[in-house]
Amino acid sequence: MDIRCPNCGWASQLAAEAVGAAIAAAEQNQADHHIEHCPQCQWVIRVPLDELKAAAAVAAPAPVEAAPVEAAPAPKKPRAARKPAAKKPATKKKAVAKKAPAKKAKKPTKKAVAKKAPAKKAVKKSK
Repeated sequence: MDIRCPNCGWASQLAAEAVGAAIAAAEQNQADHHIEHCPQCQWVIRVPLDELKAAAAVAAPAPVEAAPVEAAPAPKKPRAARKPAAKKPATKKKAVAKKAPAKKAKKPTKKAVAKKAPAKKAVKKSK
């Protein structure tokens, strides 16, 4: 039975013995699916119990009386697993100087008017 990871696309096949063991474990837990973990990304792959039973029925067919022997189709090759994308080396971020917060515009204030000293009166001298 073929299984495929929905996250990374990794594909594999479960052997007939593994399918039987998966069915037994799922029925023991009263589950409707079997859980496999992707070996590349550790994503949980849920395989429905119905698909497992269908694969088990195909793997162990009922005995047929003198059925003509047909050439079996060549087994499918599993797809090559995808290589993970090359990761770029981590780069250090430069420290950025914090900018001072913008100054609020001040309202112009009226300056106190400086009073001039009173002018001295010239005193006329009478002769």
